[in-house]
Amino acid sequence: MSERWETIEAINAARTAMEAALGWERPAAWGLLTPDGDVVRANVRDAYLPGVALATVLGHRGRSRSYALGGEAIARAIAMVEPAEACTEIPHPNLAALRLVGDAAVVTFVSEADFLGDADDAHAAALLAEIRRGRQENGDGTTTLWRPTGPSELDLVRANGFKAWPPRLADQPIFYPVLNEEYATTIARDWNVTASGTGYVTRFRVATPTARRYPTRVAGGAGHLELWVPAEELDAFNAAIVGEIEVVAEFSARK
Repeated sequence: MSERWETIEAINAARTAMEAALGWERPAAWGLLTPDGDVVRANVRDAYLPGVALATVLGHRGRSRSYALGGEAIARAIAMVEPAEACTEIPHPNLAALRLVGDAAVVTFVSEADFLGDADDAHAAALLAEIRRGRQENGDGTTTLWRPTGPSELDLVRANGFKAWPPRLADQPIFYPVLNEEYATTIARDWNVTASGTGYVTRFRVATPTARRYPTRVAGGAGHLELWVPAEELDAFNAAIVGEIEVVAEFSARK
């Protein structure tokens, strides 16, 4: 390996050059799977260097598609990405995944046009299921979410007619709804009560296409599943709320 990309800037420059040489249309998501369909690594609007390296090896320029990978193709992709290991500022989990799969894997690319829908391709469906895991998607086209909150935020929700969440503060770049009531209860009871004397669990529904814009995030334990909505996207997220935000539980420090 003669090249060494020791900075994030160098990695970005190498990735940009690969994308331009291929004429690559970035996917909304891509991932590595076993031939049997087990997801080894899922990426959403991220990790484009190993993605474009695999696309270059395969001649894949865009749209949704799954490809079987043999040992030679995997080795070529690894060789294209290995110079990035010289940069210790960031981890390289997809390179580790490429080494892990050995000489047989599947790479799946999902386009922006297909990201919010349901896939016919089995490997794409498995990738999307992993990205959306832990969700309660309802038959009426909504997804049920929960949010633990304290009295100050709940007052603002009440002022909005229980129709919208208030804007984030300057030091709060992300809005965090969670995917199950148990996790919301743990936070409301153990954190909100300590912080402000009272904790509430709220439940609300959002249009599923909006919820699907955000991959499931794991925050510690296996059941600690969240969506991360950037503050600047909260207005659009609020516009997709169906019905009212409900208070379903209350916890207090008072005996």
